[in-house]
Amino acid sequence: MEQNTGHLYAKNFFTESNASSYDKLVKFATFGQDYSWKTKMLNKISTKGSVLDLACGTGILSSLLGKEGHVVFGMDLTYEYLKILKTKNSDYFCINGVAEFLPFKNNYFDCIISSYLPKYSNLPHLINECFRVLKNGGIIILHDFIFPIRLIFREMWKIYFKILRLSGKLLKNWSKVFKELDFLIMSTDWYDVLPKILINHGFTQITSETLTLETAAIVSAKKP
Repeated sequence: MEQNTGHLYAKNFFTESNASSYDKLVKFATFGQDYSWKTKMLNKISTKGSVLDLACGTGILSSLLGKEGHVVFGMDLTYEYLKILKTKNSDYFCINGVAEFLPFKNNYFDCIISSYLPKYSNLPHLINECFRVLKNGGIIILHDFIFPIRLIFREMWKIYFKILRLSGKLLKNWSKVFKELDFLIMSTDWYDVLPKILINHGFTQITSETLTLETAAIVSAKKP
């Protein structure tokens, strides 16, 4: 996925008109699995510290991090989503920008975490920036949707997206997402290429795992 193409998808998907309904939509569209996935991500963080939540959106993951006692920084492409995050906790430091260009000094964060970002990103640029701003010993945790490998899961996945398209007739603010998200997921190979990119940029202790019938995945790594 080229950087400009990914950003174009993100800008078209996440807008002022659907920011207020995002939290409920995520629960509905993932059948409640979003919370389970984010909990798995949090469990990979062993110590309290400064955490950068990339593509933080309305702050679902940021809020969970804050409850765990972390110092939370949020960054997102859509300003209207950040406004909602600030209503949840005005103490969070939020920046409107793109994940491939991080306005932070070197060796600043203990952890960088993100949910649903990889499929939109220029991964080499993203990982290069993450390595730069992470402290030595810091960790990166990335989660997103994937296209299932096994045939039976793929058939179930296709049925799921047919249901989403029908839902888009009622949820007008999300109809574009429901029409195009499956194509985006099928066209990205982020889960396959990310471990190699992490290795090339100097990360170690790389782990990968698929979730919920191979519909999502988490990749984590450590800066030595």
